[in-house]
Parts: sequence; structure tokens; C-alpha cells
Amino acid sequence: MAKNIKALLAQKLTENSQRHAAALQETEFDAGRQHIKIPIEQIDPNPYQPRRVFPQSELEALAASIAESGLLQPISVRRVGDRYQLIAGERRWRAHRLLGRPTIEALVSPAEESDLAVLALVENIDREDLSDYEIGKALRQVENLFPTRKKLAEAIGLNREDMYRYFSFESLPEAIRGRLEENPRLMSRAAAADVKRALSKIQPLELGEELLERAWRLLESGEIEQSRVAGFLIREAKANREEGVAPHRESQKLARDGRTVGSISRDAKHLVVKLNAADLDADQEAKLRGFIEKLIAGAV
Repeated sequence: MAKNIKALLAQKLTENSQRHAAALQETEFDAGRQHIKIPIEQIDPNPYQPRRVFPQSELEALAASIAESGLLQPISVRRVGDRYQLIAGERRWRAHRLLGRPTIEALVSPAEESDLAVLALVENIDREDLSDYEIGKALRQVENLFPTRKKLAEAIGLNREDMYRYFSFESLPEAIRGRLEENPRLMSRAAAADVKRALSKIQPLELGEELLERAWRLLESGEIEQSRVAGFLIREAKANREEGVAPHRESQKLARDGRTVGSISRDAKHLVVKLNAADLDADQEAKLRGFIEKLIAGAV
């Protein structure tokens, strides 16, 4: 990651620490460096928070550390009406809620919308566990706060070429983005950019999306690496053209009580039955597997 991101992060953390130390020596504070305890329930999340997932185990570990050693660094907030909005420190805030603490130490600072967005990114972008997909969503969310993408890149500390790789995620089909919401670390920005280029070369659009859906199942099961997804799309598209195979299309939705629970589709090579796992209990799944085995064996 760009060095100036790390420098900006270090600078902000230093400023917070200095404010904290200075606050302990003062009884009156100006609006720019007020150090107070704030009721947990008066604090709202940062709307520009890039992190999509807060693992419970990590929050519990942080909560245990705070319970044992106290809060080593106050969170940063800005005042919005009669409430407060997080600038940085959402994990610490969530850990306090987990502990049932009624208040939390905070530095109250004035911040513009663009500052709020940049600081939220800066706090998280240097953490190894923040995924490229999460950063990409955050960049898109704050883009309209800057006059140009060039200015946004300068504010965050990215070169424009790398920033456009982050934007590649938005070109993926909606269904794939939905699965990235659940597992944002599954694909890097470089792999997403390669997939975007591959999809642009495949016609019709439906074929590219069907092939990506197939590749994504392989990616989720660990049968293919993310760096090979784009190549898979190109090879399969070529094979489809040579064989004159029509795009894989869904032929039937499966519904229960008026709600879709799966689908049946086929192409020249495969018949695919998809069912929502949550809609089958263990006994029903066992019966389904048994029926399929009998069907293949010609017993039904």
C-alpha cells in the first residue's frame, strides 16, 4: 500500500494521542480537541465505514483486552445535532457495547464529510484484513465528495491506475457482488480487473455471466484460484463458440409456498439443480441424495 497512506494514518494516530495527553491536563476544551466520556447509545456508526465484516471472535478478543487493560486509545467522533458520529474506532465502540459498558472515552473533533470519509478509509486501509472489495465499495461511496477521481486518489494516497482496479468490482454481476458481501476476501482488485476485461470480450452478455457463475462456484469450493478465473472465462467462451453451444439459461424456478427456493437449468453439457441449503433439513437432504442415486442407477 502507498507509503503516504501509512504516513497519514500515523499522523492521525499521533494527533489523537497528543489530544488525549493534553486533555488530561486541561479542564476546559475547545471544539477541536474535546476529550469526554460519551454514552454508548448516543454514538452512531460512520456512514463511510469500509469494513463489511466485524468477526465476532475478533471483537470478543478486543473486548477481553479492554476489560483487562482498559481503552488504550479513545475513539474519535464528531457532533451531529444532539448525537455523535464515529470518525474512527468502530471496533473499540463495538467491543464496549459487547462488554455492556455505558460510556466510552472519545475525542470530539469537527470534521467535514470528505474528512469523515478519508479518515474512515485511512483507519482501515492499512489493516491486512480489510479486503480490496471493501476498499472498492468505500471509494465508490465517497467519490462524489471529491471534484474528480484524481482528487480522490490524491486524498487517499493511491495512484489512479490502482484506484481503477478497486472500481472493477462494480462491473461484476449483481449476484456475484452479493456473494462478495458475504465473503469479501474471495477476490482481489487485480483479479477483479482481469475478470472485468474478460467479460468485456465475451458476447452475448448472458454467456459471460453464466460462465462467471460457474467459475465462482469453483472459486468458492477452492477448485480454482482467483488469478485463474479470467482465463477460465476466456477458455470456456472459446469452447462455446467452437461448439455452437447456446448460453446456459435457467429453464425453471423452484418454489415453495410462493417463495423461490432454487432453480433447474441446463446447457449442452450439464443439468444443474440449485436449492437453498437453508430450506432443506438433514432428513430431506438425505432423501434427495438417495433419490438421485436411484435415478442415476435407473431404479426409478
